Formats: sequence, structure tokens, C-alpha cells
Amino acid sequence: MPSSVQLDLPDPLNVKGNLNLEKSQLTRLPRSLTVGGNLNLAYSQIMQLPRKLKVKGYINLAHSKIQQLNNGLQVVGDLSLMGTAIKQLPPYLYVGGNLYLAHTKITELPEYLTVKGNIYLGGIKIQKMAETINIGGNIYQ
Repeated sequence: MPSSVQLDLPDPLNVKGNLNLEKSQLTRLPRSLTVGGNLNLAYSQIMQLPRKLKVKGYINLAHSKIQQLNNGLQVVGDLSLMGTAIKQLPPYLYVGGNLYLAHTKITELPEYLTVKGNIYLGGIKIQKMAETINIGGNIYQ
């Protein structure tokens, strides 16, 4: 298939189980996406998440082209941002599991960040932490 062909997923898209788009060449997701399980976008070309995104499991964005997260993003399970170009986390981010930040350019933890599990920094240096963060587990360097 020629590389100039743009493939699009149906909009809205409702997946009852997991959606695995690891290493996918898709550059965008449907504006309205519901995933009943996990969303795996590792090593994908996706640059942003849809505003109307509901995922009942984890979101894996490791080594993807993602550039920013939506304000108030709610993740029921883990959120992996390892190896992405993301420079900051949005305020009101909720992660029901662990947050993985290794090899990112993040230097601060935002207002009203909630992580029920642990935060794994993987060697990045956090220079500023908002007073309003709520971490259920530990922060590991």
C-alpha cells in the first residue's frame, strides 16, 4: 500500500475489548473513541488523543509521536509516556494505576495531578511539584 494513503478509523469508534495500535502508521484517532479494555499506542505515529476519549484500562503511549495530553485526561489504569517528546503534563490528570515518565522532557508535576499508584521517573529530574498533587504510592527516581 502506498505510504501516501491515509487510513482512518470509523468515528465514533467503540471497542469492547483492547485496542492495539502498536507501531501503527495511523496519525489520528477518531474524535470519539471508547475502549472497554486497554489502549496500546506504543511506537505509533499518533500525535494527540481525542477529546472524547474513554479507556477502561491502561493507556500505553511509550515511544509514540504524542506531543501533549488533554486537560483533565482520566486514565483508569497505568499511563506510560516513556520515550515521548511530551514536555508537560496537563492539570487535573488522573491516573488510576502507575505513571511512567522515563526518557521524557517533563520537569514538573502539575496542579491537581492524581496518581493512585507509583510514579516512575526513570532518571528525569522534577524541578517543581504543585502542592495540590495526590500520589497514592511512591515516586521512584
